[in-house]
Amino acid sequence: MVFKIRVWLEAIRVKFFLAGIPPVILGTCIAFYDLGVFNMLNFLLTLAGIIFVMIGTYTFNEFFDYRSGVDVVIMEEDITPFNAGSRILPRKLLEPSSVFKMGLVSWIIASTIAVYFTVTVGLYIIPLTIIGFLAGAFYTAPPLMWAYRGLGEVMIGLNYGILIPFGSYYVQTGSLPSTSFLIPSLVPAALITAVIWINEFPDYRADKSIGKNNLVVRLGRENSRSFYIFLMVFSYISILLGVFMEIIPLIGLIALATIPLTVRSISTCIRYYEYPQKLKPAMAGTIITYALTTMLLSISYVIGSVM
Repeated sequence: MVFKIRVWLEAIRVKFFLAGIPPVILGTCIAFYDLGVFNMLNFLLTLAGIIFVMIGTYTFNEFFDYRSGVDVVIMEEDITPFNAGSRILPRKLLEPSSVFKMGLVSWIIASTIAVYFTVTVGLYIIPLTIIGFLAGAFYTAPPLMWAYRGLGEVMIGLNYGILIPFGSYYVQTGSLPSTSFLIPSLVPAALITAVIWINEFPDYRADKSIGKNNLVVRLGRENSRSFYIFLMVFSYISILLGVFMEIIPLIGLIALATIPLTVRSISTCIRYYEYPQKLKPAMAGTIITYALTTMLLSISYVIGSVM
């Protein structure tokens, strides 16, 4: 029983839930900064909804990547704790149909929460839900297969970086944020894209062999290093721009505290982009930078609201 639970926790990739939580907090904190509102129930339901969206996305990815063969052809030396999925299906620890059914159930639960918000908050939840479903459910699933068409990274940046904070703001306030909301949203958008971007480096050979033509495959790992650097640097430019334009509170500069971690990750990527095992510190560092920078930015809005 304990083993089965552990296997399912791996399949739904619990350790990657961290990807969806910081942008929910950011959108909620900006709402508090702008209008002084905080609805605990809506906050918790938003977190739950995003977690079920992630479970649905991750399990569908496990199922369809396994069917495509990418999880089978990847070489052992290219596998790290951050790429190649959970390896549950290649190891025959679960039936593919069970993983697919878990995804369906998760999407149904997430949709139920979306219906609740549509009734209690407003109709803008509908397009947000549709975009989120199309981006997540069809990330590797046919017929859209975003990850195979070089659009997966865009979908991740759009959803985790912009739409989740936007939706979190909306369910708190019942109103749409101003266009200036885009500036702070660019921070998690760039960083979460950097997370998936560097995680695709170890998958390069396997992805290329089966035609999973994501942007790293299309550009090649050497050229992709430069865009990874751009994404990391762009997040800090967005913070500075937001503070300069008085969109982000001055205290938001505390988010720059993650720069040393970024410098180390960039340095590692430049040197070891072709060596998955040596690239692991940069992969871990990018995830930490994403979560910590977004959280520091969120905290700055709470502090800024009382200053």
